Amino acid sequence: MIEKLELGEIVFCDLTINHKGKKHKIKNIVYKNDGKKFYNKKHLKNLKIKEPSTIEDINIISRLGFENKSKEYTEVKGSNEKRNKITGAYE
Repeated sequence: MIEKLELGEIVFCDLTINHKGKKHKIKNIVYKNDGKKFYNKKHLKNLKIKEPSTIEDINIISRLGFENKSKEYTEVKGSNEKRNKITGAYE
């Protein structure tokens, strides 16, 4: 099923990983496809695994899309309106 994921795609899924011939199932996680290895230390630490593991199977629950790679900032302009000093309302 990992072949159906595009590189960089983010999904909510159940993963089956293989570490030294032993299969582990991780349920309900958000996974970003970086290749064939699973690197998330938070989930691997719970299984007492210290190095990346290979992914055997992915059961996709929902597709979340892709990471936003835009590094641009929106431009903000100040308002020319004046506030009333007593009420705080715009004049």
